[in-house]
This record gives sequence, C-alpha cells and structure tokens, in this order.
Amino acid sequence: METLNRKSRIVGTLTRYKKEIIMKISLITMVVITISAQSAYAGDGGQTLHTNTDDKWSQCSFVLDQSLTQEAWHQFAKEVGNVVYYRPMTSAKPMGKGIYHIGITNMSSSIDDSDPAWNDTFSHPESDHWLMKGDALGFPGLEARMGYNDKIDIGLYFMKSPGANYGFYGAQLQYNLINNLENGLAAAVRASFVQMFGPEDLNQGIYGLDLLLSKDVNRFSPYAGISTYLARAQATTSKVSLDDENILGVQGMVGVTTNVSFLKIGAEMNFAEVNTTSLLIGYDF
Repeated sequence: METLNRKSRIVGTLTRYKKEIIMKISLITMVVITISAQSAYAGDGGQTLHTNTDDKWSQCSFVLDQSLTQEAWHQFAKEVGNVVYYRPMTSAKPMGKGIYHIGITNMSSSIDDSDPAWNDTFSHPESDHWLMKGDALGFPGLEARMGYNDKIDIGLYFMKSPGANYGFYGAQLQYNLINNLENGLAAAVRASFVQMFGPEDLNQGIYGLDLLLSKDVNRFSPYAGISTYLARAQATTSKVSLDDENILGVQGMVGVTTNVSFLKIGAEMNFAEVNTTSLLIGYDF
C-alpha cells in the first residue's frame, strides 16, 4: 500500500510539474511573439521611391510601376501570400454551437521595403515616405467567428488601410477532428481564403488549408500547426506585361490564447518565406 501511495504521489507531482512547464512555455511564447511584433527590419537600401504624381492617396498604396520585372512580381506574390494569410489565432477545440467572437488583430511582417518586389509595386505620397519606419509592416484588422455546431466554426476577416487604395477580406471554416475534454487535447483542419480589394493595377488572393493541434492547460491554450497555401496574383494594367503568378507554399505556426476576465488574448508566430507575428484581443459571448 505504501508503495502504491508513493507511486501515486510521484505521478501527481510529475503531472503538476508538466502543467507548470506548459504554462511557462505558453507565457514565454506569448511574450516572445509580442516582442517580435514590435521590431523588425526596415530600411531604405538607397532606393528611390515611386511617388503619387496626382496626390490621389495620403498613404502608401498598391500601384505597379512599369519597371516591375517578372522575377520581382513572383517574389511579391509569394511574400504577400505570407503576410496577409488568414491566421487561425485560436486553438483546435471547437467554440461550441451558438458561441460568438469578435476581435481586433494585428499582423506584422519583416519585409524589405527597398526590394523591387515591394518598391515597384507601391506608390508613396512623398519620396521619403517608406512603408516601414523602424517597425514591421502592420496589417490591423477585424475578425468575427461563430460556432455553427459542435464541430464547425465559421470566421470572417476584414481590413482596410486608411488613406490607401487597398484592403483585404476573407473567410475561414474550421472543422474539429478531436476534442478530448478530459486531457484538453484537440485537433482540427481549417480552410481559408483572403482576397485583396481596391487597387486598379492588380488582384491578389490567398487560399489555405491548415492542420492544428492544441492542448488546454488551465487558462492557456497553446497550439501548433502547419499550412499549405496557394497565392495567386494577376496584373490588370497595361503598364506591365507580366504573367499571372500561382505559387504553392508551406508554413508552420505556433501560438497561444488565454482568457483574461471577459477578454480573449492571443499571439501567433508563422514561419515561412516571410515570418509574421500576429496579436489578437477579442471578446467571446
């Protein structure tokens, strides 16, 4: 009997330590992602910016320059696919039928805005008005999700850059595969798309399929996943003669969400051609 009690105490201690370790990893992950979102490469690289000759937009906007090459166009299509991909920003467990979520997101990426892939696809209000001024290129947006049933969650995404000529909208459907309440383990697949709107010179769309795994530990829900995506870009102006780009890619992700009072807070880091960090603050009801 004493041996059994000793084994039980050992198992209990190991289980407690395991939970504490996962909680600490979750906290460290959230802090690292938050810090990463605040600092990234930004430089001028000695390039001359293309400016708006008619003062049409007060912020940097998508306008293709006639000097844009197919190589730079290919790179742009690939990197935009990484930057504006519709992130999960949630664990693999289902929300539950009749549960709703609204939130504010911010995706930040460390692009090189002096590269022709970005310099020759943007127009600027002034010759020294760079996309990034010491910070990452950020895309703040709004999202909403709902639990359609006990397996399926549906989400919508929208962002519009004030003073610029572009925005993005998207949708996602997440299907739960495993939801082990006893152990807090979950797995899900997720399909999504994001579409650019506004620019006259180009169309850009990103389509993705994710596999997510997560584990709940007290108030924290750390998760990891892998995505395959298709980035499509089409030039719609006679200024350039460029073939359409259809690019397949793969990216990985790690993230964590937690609830603080009535707020849901999340952080995610994606690993791809261009790494992206994402932050979320929202409300479930």
